Amino acid sequence: MNESDSQQDSTDTQPRSHRSKISKPLISRITESVYCVQRRDYMSCSYIVVRENGIVLVDSGIDSNAQDMRDGLAEINRSPEEVKAILLTHWHNDHASGAASIRETSGAEIYYHEDGHAKYTREARARGIRGWLAGRLPDAGFWAPVRGLLELAPPRAVSATTFVSEGDLILDEFRVLETPGHEDGHVSYIFEAENVLFAGDALAVVHDHIGFMSRFLTHDFKAARESMLRCLTLEVAAICPGHRYPLLDPKAEILEQMRDRLENLRWWPIIGC
Repeated sequence: MNESDSQQDSTDTQPRSHRSKISKPLISRITESVYCVQRRDYMSCSYIVVRENGIVLVDSGIDSNAQDMRDGLAEINRSPEEVKAILLTHWHNDHASGAASIRETSGAEIYYHEDGHAKYTREARARGIRGWLAGRLPDAGFWAPVRGLLELAPPRAVSATTFVSEGDLILDEFRVLETPGHEDGHVSYIFEAENVLFAGDALAVVHDHIGFMSRFLTHDFKAARESMLRCLTLEVAAICPGHRYPLLDPKAEILEQMRDRLENLRWWPIIGC
């Protein structure tokens, strides 16, 4: 692991657009320690992991004020001040927007892969017409993901306290898997205490089977295919994706079916399925 500057850009920490009215997230318990915080308008999922010595978030919601995660914590009678660490899968703003706000509240450690650093910190954000258009969109709600893809950055800069890489063990319980493809620097995490895979957008869960992320949201098809195959070889108690619903006790035949699709894949699906 490498250490990086944890200070944020003081000139660029506030969203530059108005917030849209958003509904409260749906909170569901996945395992003894893991809770899913799901935004129903975008079907995005972030996760709360309750540990004896504090709370860990896996991704931080689509709202730059972290209201999704704050609501989720309140629902289970916990507080943002208890958050000790935030593990980010990738920089897209439906996953990383709330990290800066939670860090301000609790001083949580921030973990992500170095390949996404310039996006997380907004150093590589789009300017010109793309930046102008992004600035006219809300930083929360339905249009927030569009803003993020236009601007190539989350609405608030966040900087890692620690970069992660393949095989790292975070807080003695979270194993890092490098799963690029959907985006450079994408990582997944295995919560070894309960054998839960936090897949981020390395794969999708559609109803009760494994699916693809959209072609338009896949940065590198070859790497994405390899990352999916890797995830599908794991024997886990639950797969917690970045969208739709967690898959509990994934059956061997479901995983094998998706492996077969990947082995014979000729064209990445336009719509995630």
